[in-house]
Amino acid sequence: MRHPLDPLSAVEQEQVVSHAKTAWKLDHRHIFSMVQLEEPTKIQILNWKSDEDFERVARVTIWNMATATVSEGLISVDGVVKEWKEIPGAKSPVSVIESTIALEVARKDQSVIDALKRRGINDPQSIHMEAWPIGAQIPKHLADGRRLIWTPMWHKVTADGNFYAHPISGLHAIVDIDAHKVVDLEDKEDIPIPQTPGPYRASQTGGTVELKPLMIHQPDGPSFTVDDWKINWERWQFRIGFDQREGLVIHDVQFNDNGKMRRIAHRLSIAELVIPYGDPSQGAYRKNAFDTGEYGLGNFTNSLVLGCDCLGEIYYLDAAVTEGDGTVRTIKNAICMHEEDFGILWKHVDVDGHTEVRRARRFVASSIVTVNNYEYGYFWYFYQDGSIEFEAKLTGIVLTLADHPGADHPSATEIEPGLFAPYHQHILCARLDLDIDGTENSVVEVESFAHPRGEKNPYGGAYETRETTLKSESGAGRLMDVMKSRYWKVINPNRKNHMNQPVGYKLVPGHNTFPLALEDSVLGKRAAFMYKHLWVTRNAQHERYPAGDYPFQHDGGAGIPEWIAADRDIENEDVVVWYVFGTNHIPRIEDWPVMPVERAGFHLKPSGFFARSPAMDVAPSE
Repeated sequence: MRHPLDPLSAVEQEQVVSHAKTAWKLDHRHIFSMVQLEEPTKIQILNWKSDEDFERVARVTIWNMATATVSEGLISVDGVVKEWKEIPGAKSPVSVIESTIALEVARKDQSVIDALKRRGINDPQSIHMEAWPIGAQIPKHLADGRRLIWTPMWHKVTADGNFYAHPISGLHAIVDIDAHKVVDLEDKEDIPIPQTPGPYRASQTGGTVELKPLMIHQPDGPSFTVDDWKINWERWQFRIGFDQREGLVIHDVQFNDNGKMRRIAHRLSIAELVIPYGDPSQGAYRKNAFDTGEYGLGNFTNSLVLGCDCLGEIYYLDAAVTEGDGTVRTIKNAICMHEEDFGILWKHVDVDGHTEVRRARRFVASSIVTVNNYEYGYFWYFYQDGSIEFEAKLTGIVLTLADHPGADHPSATEIEPGLFAPYHQHILCARLDLDIDGTENSVVEVESFAHPRGEKNPYGGAYETRETTLKSESGAGRLMDVMKSRYWKVINPNRKNHMNQPVGYKLVPGHNTFPLALEDSVLGKRAAFMYKHLWVTRNAQHERYPAGDYPFQHDGGAGIPEWIAADRDIENEDVVVWYVFGTNHIPRIEDWPVMPVERAGFHLKPSGFFARSPAMDVAPSE
């Protein structure tokens, strides 16, 4: 029996594609940009009891290359059309198949071939190209509404070498991806291709530093159970989800509090990932990609490998995605689930020497994507103290460009002679649909402060907290403030704990950054959500992505800025919390040739939700 929140299976997607082609008369002119589960409402889920109670429906996004239009349709797995409409002015995400065709067009273009020959490269197949959106101002003579990508290039000196060590400076084709045509060639600079290799494969580096084997053995098996996409671990119950755009998703999070299942979240996801590049040089300033909204992050999910990506007693889930031509691809081992030891959970030693200590264990659900040069690991952790953590793990190869060795290049790090890694940021936006003991919630900002020395602070060391309830969307755009130890709580004002205080969970920020792209820049307008760390909106089924549904070549202002213009009431309502976080990457020489993992994320911790620490019920380890 399929649960309404289970991702669309490969078979279901094949049925959807077949029905869609017939119902909407789709042919070679039409690209399947996205096929997603049309998720049911909360009320529908609560009322669901069997397959007969709910119809499985897909949201299908179609790009018509002939008319340059986006259409969206809702169609059931059984072929019943629910909706079909055109989205005026929208440009669809770029599918993998479109990128592949565009790069082949560029590789065969005579102007590209001639430009490579002038650089001493006679074999176009020895060139690695990538299809990037133009993330800055589109050249005026091309700004007529067509969908364009541009192609940074690197030389593959050897078949298995690190081509990112050999960027070709100043040479880019601009391709109309619908017309399958190079519409412009930029060939502006005469900078030698850096020749220092950047080997990273074990066969090239030797990999000689070894440790003795580390084995994780659970003789009785793991402590979690898997029922299709439903997970039970310790006192947690939730559902794993997968979306072609967002990738790994968490649904319907509940905790067993002394025999009572209490609801914490309806849906948790990373709804956008944007990477602003801060180098103004010709080969870098356009590299401002929305990896989620412009390409569909889930499309690039890895098939994970035991012992490397995941270690221990592992349970894998497969996922399926629909390609642009309508074929369905299964990603084996797309999601990894396992348990990890996490050190001490709590400990105390009494004056008489009696010791109480508990080991911590956490449940991990993870997936990893590779988008061109970078890998992004999405890790959701569930803990025995009732807390949840999200951590993004960033690794891969820094993007590179060439300049004269020793050049004054203030927005990049020279990592080898003539090889530069531009400064850039990774900015993610979490969409947190929390339902703390129900759907009617409020968001409270908590700050610490000290009174001046006097009656309330006689010794100079006293401090207090103040709580401010965010009442409407226009005032709920907030920034972190370490000077005030600012954090936010999501509370249910209608449910009180034993101390007569509202039950709640607090959002604890981790490492973070702030966008350095100016707000009036092309990127700043398109990714306006970046300029606050927290937003709160009234929950709406169609408000899914902080930069809007179609950020590709959008003029800006879509998504959160558009929604909050209504200034809806958010006190004691069904709300969504959007948390914006990331890292400012000033590349180090030690980030080359493959960057060690960088981390960014946040915690959700119970704050008055339980009567005492749930960790007190954890049994001692033998």
